[in-house]
Amino acid sequence: MTANPTTITAQPGSPFIEVVREFDATPAQLFRAHTDPGLLTRWLGPRDVEMRILEFAAHSGGAYRYVHVAPDGSEHVFRGVFHAVDRAERIVQTFEYEGAPGNVSLQTLTFEDVDGRTRLRTRSVFPSVETRDAMVASGMERGVRDSMDRLDELARAADRPEASRVVVDISMSLDGYVTAPGAGPEHGLGVGGEPLHAWVSDPTPRDSEILHRSFTETGAVVMGRTMFDVVDGPNGWPDVDGYGEGEDRVPAVPVFVVTHARPEKTRLGERFRFVTDGLASAVEQARAAAGGKDVTVGGGGSIASQVLHAGLADVLRIHLAPIVLGDGTPLFPQGNPGPVRLEPLGAVSTPRAEHLTYRVLG
Repeated sequence: MTANPTTITAQPGSPFIEVVREFDATPAQLFRAHTDPGLLTRWLGPRDVEMRILEFAAHSGGAYRYVHVAPDGSEHVFRGVFHAVDRAERIVQTFEYEGAPGNVSLQTLTFEDVDGRTRLRTRSVFPSVETRDAMVASGMERGVRDSMDRLDELARAADRPEASRVVVDISMSLDGYVTAPGAGPEHGLGVGGEPLHAWVSDPTPRDSEILHRSFTETGAVVMGRTMFDVVDGPNGWPDVDGYGEGEDRVPAVPVFVVTHARPEKTRLGERFRFVTDGLASAVEQARAAAGGKDVTVGGGGSIASQVLHAGLADVLRIHLAPIVLGDGTPLFPQGNPGPVRLEPLGAVSTPRAEHLTYRVLG
């Protein structure tokens, strides 16, 4: 018997189903597993189905749609809308099986801290008792129990350093440039490249949420020497303890710089670790230091491209700025050693950028 059993309650004559499970994980870990499409596909659904995400935007007013592919090849599509996404506390969303259109339930998920563990409670309200009973009769119990067991396994694995994902996270113009021409220590984004980071410098609330999430989920950073010369230069990162933007700073994480030679001096201190034996070594060291959190590859464009083409990345996150630069530093220069296959995991649109997330396929 599992140490953390799943309780499913469906009282006769009522339109409710309640699922309760405790996990040896924090509310933040479980919340992330519900709102990160790259993690969601690893636990939601019976063990013998494949999950593919068609649409996913975990914020108030956002929508989701995914398909479960059964062993016999049949496909079952589910969809819904997020009504509330409260950081690490509560999610309110609708749920509908497209095979039975119009039978929409309202789900409320709460993440309660219980002496260092988390009690996840999901309460579903159906439009009628008959609809609720049909859901129970459909075999939903197996899917729920499998999902909760798989989520428990995922939460336990998150405590191991080897669970760290390598995430290439970079802003790019519509024509594929990560800086404008003239990039260097004096002009990190190139001359006229500031619109690439307008979602960071002048964010909407949704941009700020995406940025904060990236900061808090990062356990280590990998960057190239050119990028380091920018962030360590006089116009680079501020000389303060922490990682992030403005008041949204989190404790400083180690930064692994891929370089041929260590610089004679640095402005920003000992958090930078210079790796002279190659990109793969830098990623391996960053994974070991990340403590189960993400290893974020922040640039420049050359390092990001190399990580992707070397098969070292798990996720590609592009912030597509609404600008055509015409020239600059390309993310995907000519002469790359073949294609990189991607699977869409989610997209969020704001006036400043299209935030696109992909799983990098092996």
